[in-house]
Amino acid sequence: MARQLRPQDEDSGCSSEPVDTSVHRWAREPCPRKLQPILDGLEIDALDESARLYLQRQLYIGSLFDQDRMGHVVMTLRCITESEGNEGALSEMNLRAVSGTIGPFEDRGIALIEAFDQIPLLSVFEQMRALEYFYVSEAQAALERILKHKLRRLLPSPPPPPSKEEIREARRRAKEDARRALKETNGRIVAQKLELGRRLAAILDNTPSNTKFGRLARHQFDLRDPAEVAEVIRVWKRYGDRPDITKKVRNWRVLLALSSPSLQVPVRRQFETKILAGENVTAKSIAAKAATRKTG
Repeated sequence: MARQLRPQDEDSGCSSEPVDTSVHRWAREPCPRKLQPILDGLEIDALDESARLYLQRQLYIGSLFDQDRMGHVVMTLRCITESEGNEGALSEMNLRAVSGTIGPFEDRGIALIEAFDQIPLLSVFEQMRALEYFYVSEAQAALERILKHKLRRLLPSPPPPPSKEEIREARRRAKEDARRALKETNGRIVAQKLELGRRLAAILDNTPSNTKFGRLARHQFDLRDPAEVAEVIRVWKRYGDRPDITKKVRNWRVLLALSSPSLQVPVRRQFETKILAGENVTAKSIAAKAATRKTG
């Protein structure tokens, strides 16, 4: 015996009509919830439904491939809303065209947004329409092609990375430039110290009182260390008339070591010969030789 239908077996308000296929997965949560904070952060209030759905679709596609598309969505919106003259261009077509164009340039950051200052989207589209440049169904693709050409012109690709040989050559030049700069700096210091020694020696020759000389050195040259004053004068008296030596030494410390009273004359002459021959003589090597002779 067939079971009789009861009232509760009937559909309770459920429609038997087909489900609206326009309600895609990106139209449902969590996509709207992900998009809204982006719009709030950029202070975007007016966004039509089709544009909103397109952006939600971008977020949804990213989730399918375990990609975070929020940065791309933010940059797409900023290129339109923060560029001059494009505030009213937040349509689905413009969003699609901009989104499909900016990928290779997103790492340019603010420069990409500024490039859109020179791309008035609404004017570009009106020019396309006036020229009958496209069929209606091709509008977004045509606009995207135009944007790509404009961005390539406004944001040319950076030069390719240097080769290993170019890197080595650049390092070699940098080291050579650094050595040259150091040599020039040391040369200036030597010349300044020698001039200081000359002037101090002249004052000393005309000032019999050591007390008065010390006062003049402090007053005129701000030299308060008597040992430093004595060293400068000593170097000047020994090498002030030897530009063949002073212009070839590595630095001022070499002249100090060469003029040391503890350095024996034959040893000093040996080092002077090396300097004249272009050899690299250091203050440390002179001091070591002087210490060896003194110990011996």
